[in-house]
Amino acid sequence: MNRVLSCFTNCYGPSGVWTAVEHIRAAGIDHLELALRGHNFGGLIIPESVVVTEKADDGTASAFCAHLKKHGVKVSGCNVGGADIRTEDGVALTERRIEFAARWFGVKVVVSGAGQPSNDEERRTIVSHLRRIGDTAGSLGITVALETHKGPTQNAIAMLALMDDVAHPHIRLNFDTGNIAYYNQGANPVDELERVKHLVRNVHVKDNRGGFEDWYFPALGAGGAVDLRRIREILDTVGFTGPYTIELEGIGGEPEPGLEERQARIAQSVEHLRTCGYFDRSVTVGLGSGCL
Repeated sequence: MNRVLSCFTNCYGPSGVWTAVEHIRAAGIDHLELALRGHNFGGLIIPESVVVTEKADDGTASAFCAHLKKHGVKVSGCNVGGADIRTEDGVALTERRIEFAARWFGVKVVVSGAGQPSNDEERRTIVSHLRRIGDTAGSLGITVALETHKGPTQNAIAMLALMDDVAHPHIRLNFDTGNIAYYNQGANPVDELERVKHLVRNVHVKDNRGGFEDWYFPALGAGGAVDLRRIREILDTVGFTGPYTIELEGIGGEPEPGLEERQARIAQSVEHLRTCGYFDRSVTVGLGSGCL
């Protein structure tokens, strides 16, 4: 079994996507999940100017594709989230990002949020809008993987309920191994994954120290609360081969690490995944050990 191992371009922080392309192979992998927007949450600030967004003209998008080819890097998927999908404008923006991802990068999966409805009416609206987004994605041969965020996808119970309500073949889950504990006090990502493994289309591989609302997302293996070997073993049982995307969002309160430290954390994370069997071709199913 050959797994697709990737890295979210946000791991390179304010250095941006062009720099991510230039450095990721030196960290030991050759795929990136490409952010299509800036970021400003939890202390991670990435200006839109260092990202190739859906607003890019053909010349910019074409130049970025040439940059990928030059450095031998592939795009495992695109992150198209950030819009408020409770609104018509938010749905339209998400659709434009999906269409951009399909046109320029030919991806089969994109990652998006599921919104945060504040009442039953907003939830019904989100369900309807997700079906529409699923139709758009499906027409392009793409599946939308919904982030593990507060609200409709914050734990297994919520995920299963949303998947039942939406009931669309092109709407699935992006399981974030670090966000489970962040949004759910005392929850174990291994237990949550076991319940939704059949619905996972993308994984954000993230470590932490298991604290509720604790912004502590260091290099994989440095947090110690996520059994990444067991995560792999569970997903092996359903034939999931990726993308497994490294996501390092840093440590709350720390100064900007800088490119050299960010690269070191990514390389450390790749090696941790290697010790957890992610580079192995054969499938072994059993109890996890040695990768906490």
